[in-house]
Amino acid sequence: MPTPNEQKLAAYLKRATEELRRTRDRLAELESGDDDPIAVVSMACRYPGGARTPEDLWRLVRDGADAIGDFPDDRGWDLADLAARCDTTRGGFLDGAGDFDAALFGMTPREALATDPQQRLLLEVAWEAVERAGIDPAALRATPTGVFAGFAGQTYTDMDTGPDELRGYLLAGSAASVASGRVAYTLGLHGPAITVDTACSGGEAVGRAPARASGGGCGARFPSRRRRCWPRTAGTAATGARSGWAR
Repeated sequence: MPTPNEQKLAAYLKRATEELRRTRDRLAELESGDDDPIAVVSMACRYPGGARTPEDLWRLVRDGADAIGDFPDDRGWDLADLAARCDTTRGGFLDGAGDFDAALFGMTPREALATDPQQRLLLEVAWEAVERAGIDPAALRATPTGVFAGFAGQTYTDMDTGPDELRGYLLAGSAASVASGRVAYTLGLHGPAITVDTACSGGEAVGRAPARASGGGCGARFPSRRRRCWPRTAGTAATGARSGWAR
């Protein structure tokens, strides 16, 4: 008959063996996911030359169209002053960059005005990408969907130069780190929300999405890249871009 110490040792070894078995099974489960295929099910974009959809972008490329245009006249800019101070009066501009349905994304007009247009555009294209996939955005709420955004520096506005009436919104509105979290918060996503700032190599964020998916970190992903230049003066920056591009 085993002694009390032998019984304790046997119980401990049984428990340790069971834990090792569960660890081995979990490791095998994670490793088996490395070869799972990654599918791109939808895209959305904004580009100069009136490209508001992937189909528009393809037409630009197919037709060899010139997406460079004159300074836009819907941004509240002093075009005569810009022409006198700038080496050129042409560039790549997004159509309707100041148009934004703030109510759709649960924002007040004042908060929208204080929010970097890069964040506003990210919200728009994320929403459109979901709809283009045939998914109701509300269906993603509380799911482990991740957001991975490539973001670069901007000069839209900040805590020092922004008008007083926008002061309460400027911190979140001007911080690049908030971009991915704003999408996750608006759509109610519970997966990782990561903003990567590697300047013009923002595609690094796109590469992180499959890795997190295969590692079990999230289900669906929103990989995105953003880069845009905005005028610093709050009076003219309120409604759009001076130059830049987006992916």
